[in-house]
Amino acid sequence: MTKYNDEEMAKYAKTFNQLCEKNKITSFWWDTNLLIKRDKLETFPKVIDAIMDCYKNHSPEANNTQQFESADAAVNNMKVGWNLGNTLDAGKHRCTFNKEKNLWEETINLTGLSTETCWFMPTTTKEMIHYVKELGFNSVRVPITWVGHLDENNNIDSEWMNRVKEIVDYILEEDMYCIINIHHDGGGAGYIRSCESSYNQFNERVKAIYTQMAEEFADYGEKLLFSGINEIIDENTSWADPTPTASYWVNIWNQLFVDAIRATGGKNQERNLVVMGPAGKSSKIAMEQFQMPADTAEKHLIFEFHNYDPQSFCWPQNPDGSNKNETPYWNDERDSQILSAVFENLMSFKEKLNAPIICGEYAAWPKKIDMDTRAGK
Repeated sequence: MTKYNDEEMAKYAKTFNQLCEKNKITSFWWDTNLLIKRDKLETFPKVIDAIMDCYKNHSPEANNTQQFESADAAVNNMKVGWNLGNTLDAGKHRCTFNKEKNLWEETINLTGLSTETCWFMPTTTKEMIHYVKELGFNSVRVPITWVGHLDENNNIDSEWMNRVKEIVDYILEEDMYCIINIHHDGGGAGYIRSCESSYNQFNERVKAIYTQMAEEFADYGEKLLFSGINEIIDENTSWADPTPTASYWVNIWNQLFVDAIRATGGKNQERNLVVMGPAGKSSKIAMEQFQMPADTAEKHLIFEFHNYDPQSFCWPQNPDGSNKNETPYWNDERDSQILSAVFENLMSFKEKLNAPIICGEYAAWPKKIDMDTRAGK
């Protein structure tokens, strides 16, 4: 007989969120139909209860001004969040560098609205978002991939933009916060890399995406936040600690993001914006090399990191059993120390950042436990 390790996941979730609440960090659980089964509107209740128990004394901060709330207030009021992952960010594309031509070349195998379900997630509905709200989440991060929805002049397809807007409206109508970004345009298959060749070839495209995104949502209030490029890695597709050169280009991309949004004026002049370091890392090396972008607005920037530690517990189950370190069990003494060290390092850079912090992605994938083996049968 087998069962899922949801009780172990709950221990991890509680440890992680206790550290977030203690350090005034908003966390967003990365979900690919594993914590919340979207097609059936079901969940692992023990994990949800463990998360929400950390915020039972959490108090919202009122906005007593005529302007947008500060980044600090937004992070406090977002409380705890969930990712609509592998949905609007899904796609079938790849970008590789041709050394002979000194050019990044793209292959796009799917376009249009069908990308929303091409990674086997169900179509997002109002009922689904309402269910997320009822579970206790107060914010939703909506990763969005734009490549595959652009014409040769970098204009975003109107059908795609309307679908993005529809889902954003689902979230805001539930009185939740919403964060939208540029997602798999970066990362391992994306064209946005932390190097000069990528920036020179694609900066106008990226600026066009930001500009259209900002103009489309120009009249939206403070509960809509914009985020920059997700997990930018270098031209070698390295997920290791960044080189100084890679960090330099991440900083350049982040500055492009802030400048492009602010240039559209109106409410976007004070909208809270979220920026991320190389590959979403918060290691000592990554944090030392990272620089917050300059901003014409004061106190409206947020720093984002991602974390899946300890990976032996958090990463998905390996079907062939080749990962010998993999475990479905949470070792509270050892694993809590690992997470505490991550947060201690991160918070040592709080003064340098001079900005509130969110964890845009964290999660533990469910693993099956063989109960007969565990019992020694």
